[in-house]
Amino acid sequence: MKIICAGYAKTGTKSITNALRYLGFTVFDWEEQTFDFLDHWVDVFQNGTKPDFRAVYQNADVCVDMPGTFFYEEILEAFPDCKVILSERDEDSWIKSYVNQLESISAARYWYTIPRYLLSPTARKVKNIVNSYGNAVFGSCNPKSTYVFRKRYRIHNHRVKSVVPADKLLVYNVKQGWKPLCDFLGCEVPTVAFPHENIKAGIIARGGAPLYKVYRYVPPQRVWFLSRFRLKMGIDFEHFGLKLGMVIGGTFTKA
Repeated sequence: MKIICAGYAKTGTKSITNALRYLGFTVFDWEEQTFDFLDHWVDVFQNGTKPDFRAVYQNADVCVDMPGTFFYEEILEAFPDCKVILSERDEDSWIKSYVNQLESISAARYWYTIPRYLLSPTARKVKNIVNSYGNAVFGSCNPKSTYVFRKRYRIHNHRVKSVVPADKLLVYNVKQGWKPLCDFLGCEVPTVAFPHENIKAGIIARGGAPLYKVYRYVPPQRVWFLSRFRLKMGIDFEHFGLKLGMVIGGTFTKA
């Protein structure tokens, strides 16, 4: 591990993920952290197990978003040479974006309740982990809890700045582009434009998790049934699969 991205979702985390991957780093976004260690996080959030950060992150250069954001101090303790990037944005803008995300997901899930319950128990594990994380980090998964979100946002950012040594910390806004990020990491500044992803919950509109990550956790007989279902209903394969990915793939996307 080389870099811990400690910024909240909706502070440019997807853009930072793509930027760091372009720079050659192996990034564990929420998908890699969650799907590849599902039972481990169930034990952590529901059974009181102490996380094994070395096991989770031994093959990663960078962690971004959940669950790492909540455990940034422990990860830094396990990998003391890590640098930390705290992504921030205007507080009111962040609240608006995060609430928009929660409302978009809530509205989209209404149309996919039946397919969700056709999935394996693993889908329910993912949902429980995501909800547990949301409550732990943001204090609530209710889009109306804006006072709580604002308070948690302030506390988290203040805490990161207080506990991470100044020479290891970059407080960063994606509007700053490549230069401060590359200067901090000792990388050459690319000539390509800085990536900007998931503007106004764009990932939700595209459906969330990739299709292979959906069917990876669905028993073969249910994959067959779901495929027959979408053919019967005349649903586009990619659109259907991606929407299912959103349902089991998590509550939180990146800004």
